[in-house]
Amino acid sequence: MLFQTLDKLKRQSILAAILLMALGIVILICPESYINALIVASGYLMIIFAIVRILDFIAGKKALIHYVLFTGALIVAILGFFILIYSEDILKSLGLLFGFVLTQDGLFILLNALIFARRSNRRGWWVLIILSIVLIALGALIFFNPWWETPGLLVKIIGGALVFSALANVLILIWIWPFKNEEEGDENAEK
Repeated sequence: MLFQTLDKLKRQSILAAILLMALGIVILICPESYINALIVASGYLMIIFAIVRILDFIAGKKALIHYVLFTGALIVAILGFFILIYSEDILKSLGLLFGFVLTQDGLFILLNALIFARRSNRRGWWVLIILSIVLIALGALIFFNPWWETPGLLVKIIGGALVFSALANVLILIWIWPFKNEEEGDENAEK
């Protein structure tokens, strides 16, 4: 059961690291003149994602989790439409969204550091606690940021924070997987 949970966590961490790294790099290299186009593209991507999830719900089984995912897809579609309609005023909302995402990711890493990394018998697992606190602070800084009037700086800070979050998700893979303690294996074999 523990290894199944760790495998699921490993897959989630790899996927989160890839997505956050890609999004962070795209945001960092995006010139300030293309920020509005990036916001509109994110609205279209949210709508496309929601349509795929809704079609998956229609064609798939109807368990409780599928209804929850369907509801989430409807919310994402509505947010995508709002992004397309109010693309000029959406930068503040994106700051709030990314602040929440980074804070949630920091809490996720903190929880996994305390539950799994501490038990993995690896040295330096406490580094994950420091990384998670930095991520929570970055999320709070973006959430309550003073850069609302300078969209270029806000976008660069969000992009840098997303790349940092991706690196933290990669580091959690190093410390999370337990390794076999040879002394415990010998003691169990003698009994």
